[in-house]
Amino acid sequence: MTQTLVPGQNCPVPASLLSVSIRAGAAADFSAFRLFAGGKTRRDEDFVFYGQKRNDDSSISLSHDACSGVFSVDLTRLAPDVEKVALAVTSDFPTVARLSSLTLEVAQGAECLLRCSVEVARHDEAALILGEFYRRNGQWKFRFVAQGFRGGLKPLAEFYGVDVADDAPPPAPSPVPPRPAPSGPAQSGPVPPRPAPSGASAPSRAVNLGKIVLTKASPRIDLTKHNLAGGLYRVNLNWNRAFTSRPSGLAGLFNLNRGIDLDLAAYVRLKNGEHTIVQALGEQFGSLDQPPFVKLMGDDRTGSQAEGEWIHINGDRIDDLAEVIIFTFIYAGAPNWNATDAVVRVDIPGQAKIETRLSDGNEPLPMCAIARIINSGGKLSIERLERYFHGHEEMDRFFGWGFRWRAGWK
Repeated sequence: MTQTLVPGQNCPVPASLLSVSIRAGAAADFSAFRLFAGGKTRRDEDFVFYGQKRNDDSSISLSHDACSGVFSVDLTRLAPDVEKVALAVTSDFPTVARLSSLTLEVAQGAECLLRCSVEVARHDEAALILGEFYRRNGQWKFRFVAQGFRGGLKPLAEFYGVDVADDAPPPAPSPVPPRPAPSGPAQSGPVPPRPAPSGASAPSRAVNLGKIVLTKASPRIDLTKHNLAGGLYRVNLNWNRAFTSRPSGLAGLFNLNRGIDLDLAAYVRLKNGEHTIVQALGEQFGSLDQPPFVKLMGDDRTGSQAEGEWIHINGDRIDDLAEVIIFTFIYAGAPNWNATDAVVRVDIPGQAKIETRLSDGNEPLPMCAIARIINSGGKLSIERLERYFHGHEEMDRFFGWGFRWRAGWK
């Protein structure tokens, strides 16, 4: 029978292979810490996160998507001097409250042992310690913690003794000219659940949290081709679905029960001169196995999907691609871009996460060109665009695509 815990409550768990499923209502990162005497890590292998998904003895591993993570925790493989395994979540938004929902479940095989739900509206921190497995008199137990850190993943990791590397210098700013027409919150710092213990061993080397954030000041990153792996390149658009403000009159009346709905799309130009649009309008979803080698992975018509929308790019055919411009438009439910809190992630095998936020949309323009992926001269570059337009035709004229547009719907 599943047991439901409240913060501060604990219950025994079997010393076996357990799975911990964490689900958030919006984009988030998930991490685990293997802890020794004093509640600290000893080396960087004790830290499992998006940049290191398995520890050295495979007792803890992580698989994750934009809004959910599953930890495999084998309590039988942990060394006798391991005292705890702590589990945490870090919001992609300024505070955990923007996640709208957050749950944790511990299961043994197909049997759910316990469930924890966080009242996220009460938290103004960027990261939370969700819970911890710990030994007590030879018995493993799980405690629901739900305590936060205002500074996000870095102070959380440092609290547990992880030596976090200083951020690398940002890429040099570069201009983002239009391409010629083709031929054809709160103060940073931890809010610890208990006094910080002393006497812990230092990690063997610093951990690089490995996330590249493209901004107006640093809009571009270059990736050398020989460091690129094939496989699947994944682009995710996620946003705050809450309807934060509603227009008055009939427009407000007919949007009473609608959340924010953004549509993700892409312009694709191949090296052979062919070019096309991949989007839900007109059901032009694209393909991974044939041109354009870019595919929109479904359309969230209601704005209710926690993981947002995805575009996949076939990295094994990257030599056939010259340019991909990722864009989006407000389909329903938001008066402006500032109400969306939209964030875009680009995950390329073998590379650090790349992300950018839509932060400059003060004008009520419904369409935004977000980012451009360029394959030129054996190098792949990703640059932040964040340019806003009245619609497809205006964006087309700016970039010189040369399509003929007509009204559409979905």
